[in-house]
Amino acid sequence: MVVTCFSVILCMTGLCLAPPVIYGQQAGSREAIVMKVIRLDHADAEQLASVLRPLLSRDGLITAYTPTNTLIIRDRASLAEKLVKVIKGPSSDSNN
Repeated sequence: MVVTCFSVILCMTGLCLAPPVIYGQQAGSREAIVMKVIRLDHADAEQLASVLRPLLSRDGLITAYTPTNTLIIRDRASLAEKLVKVIKGPSSDSNN
């Protein structure tokens, strides 16, 4: 399975420089919230979204964008990264 993943950084001022992405870093007692955009080549985004939805945190969201067969995941950084690894499958561990 070929998976393309992007980290999306939201900016309120319109003048943003992308900081380095640090996964799993705690900000006080709350972990950073990130967005992952994952284009799927060999799986249906709607079906995968319904399978992964129960794995999200209470505040997490997952959306399937069907025109490009893409998943959009918003959740805690560590959980979003784990979901990306699940989507990529076991063969992705050797490619990291």
